[in-house]
Amino acid sequence: MLLRQRFGVFLVLFFLPINGPLLRMSMQAMGLPNPFGELEFLGISIAMFIVGLFMIFTPKISLRLNAIE
Repeated sequence: MLLRQRFGVFLVLFFLPINGPLLRMSMQAMGLPNPFGELEFLGISIAMFIVGLFMIFTPKISLRLNAIE
């Protein structure tokens, strides 16, 4: 498993939309201000979830510099 795929799994698990309230409560417990509203935070969570899915399921890309021979 590539490092990119491992980071994608982390993003998927951390930014599951169901974890949104848990993330907001943990930010409040640490004393960090939350500059986002409910809907904006949900949108960010879904966007990061999708980015994680792309990182997991896209194939390894290798650039061939000597392809034209």
